[in-house]
Amino acid sequence: FFSAEYDRERMRGALRKAAEVAEHPVLAAHVVEQLNPTKEVLADDATLDRWIMTNCYTQHHVSGTCKMGPSSDSMAVVNQYSHVHGLENLRVVDASVMPDVIRANTNATTIMIAERVADWIKEGK
Repeated sequence: FFSAEYDRERMRGALRKAAEVAEHPVLAAHVVEQLNPTKEVLADDATLDRWIMTNCYTQHHVSGTCKMGPSSDSMAVVNQYSHVHGLENLRVVDASVMPDVIRANTNATTIMIAERVADWIKEGK
């Protein structure tokens, strides 16, 4: 895993691009702080490689990257109807809204979430 230099280069580039996107004026107002990797870690290839080897790994059932929760939860991205907090006419409807990784294949749960949100859209919620 990450044994090829090309893979490490691509991951370093991806992490640096993500940090750059988060600093864009359109998004910067919504970013409270950059947690990981820090700017210091991003500045040095060797340090960033160590961070990557410690923190990046494969995952079979990725979920929870756009956590569902109340607007009072600073880590929540969407509300109970999958509306993105602070935006209009945008929903996230996939496994990323699950607050925690579930102990099963995410397919059935994601279908259930999508079906439920489809009903809410029909109801005007």
